[in-house]
Amino acid sequence: MLRRALDEARRYGAELHAVIAYRVPEGSATGPCLLGGPGAMDEERRTAALTLHQTCLTALGDSFGGVDFTAVVALGRPDTVLVDHADRQDDILVIGTGSAGLRPHLFGGSVARDCVRHARCPVLLVPPSELAREYRKGLRRWNGWVRRQADEIACAAVRHDISRL
Repeated sequence: MLRRALDEARRYGAELHAVIAYRVPEGSATGPCLLGGPGAMDEERRTAALTLHQTCLTALGDSFGGVDFTAVVALGRPDTVLVDHADRQDDILVIGTGSAGLRPHLFGGSVARDCVRHARCPVLLVPPSELAREYRKGLRRWNGWVRRQADEIACAAVRHDISRL
């Protein structure tokens, strides 16, 4: 996704802003006794910044081919942060459409869908790469195998306990 955003920035002679949003756990910013106290926000921001830095290095390396690059770490909901950052008509918001499993369906929708709904500029949706799709498929198979193993162990334990009676 970042490579596609860099290509678009090159094509239009534009700046590239890589944006990551972070959220502080509920209640942690309200007092020192709850969920880590006042330092929780700093820790979440550091974690988000490190994640963004590693992602940019992995995807783009350290050369941006003449494109002005800015990394932005912002507090808030991802859809709101992205839409607020890309607030001009001549911006292009580039978003990955990678699946997050059941999470979007359980908690009210996907970031990509919400950005498309509320953006004031064009939105380019980038599907996951073939490698990412294969990884997710393999991960689902692995999780299924682990689940089956756990079920077999639990059934064997129940059978063993019943045979003692």
